[in-house]
Amino acid sequence: MSKLENIFKLVGRLAISAIFIFAAVGKVMNPSGAMSYIQSAGIPVPAGLAYAVAVAVEVICGTLLIIGWRTRLSAFVLFLFLVPATYFFHFDPSSRIQTVMALKNIAIAGGLFFIMAAGPGRFSLDKG
Repeated sequence: MSKLENIFKLVGRLAISAIFIFAAVGKVMNPSGAMSYIQSAGIPVPAGLAYAVAVAVEVICGTLLIIGWRTRLSAFVLFLFLVPATYFFHFDPSSRIQTVMALKNIAIAGGLFFIMAAGPGRFSLDKG
């Protein structure tokens, strides 16, 4: 694998992890607002639990993508997190903006699948 490919893999991991880290920071900065939004989505678990899981998954797996440790597993966990998040928060075919948001999540899922398939590259703590 060329050095350029390894740089692309690093930049890809950083770019995808950014949205999850940024989302977690937003939740931590406004927990009551985040929990109200979670509750309004009709998720079938307590808002506090959903909030805690969301922050933990976004911070832990986002950070693991950045450093490239347990990269494939982290990408898979983020994908599993993204599926219900997309369904509960963005599945509204009558809303153009929510359709765009759902498609954005599908694009992120595609990037996560690419990370799972291609691996983290040389600039990571994983080997392979």
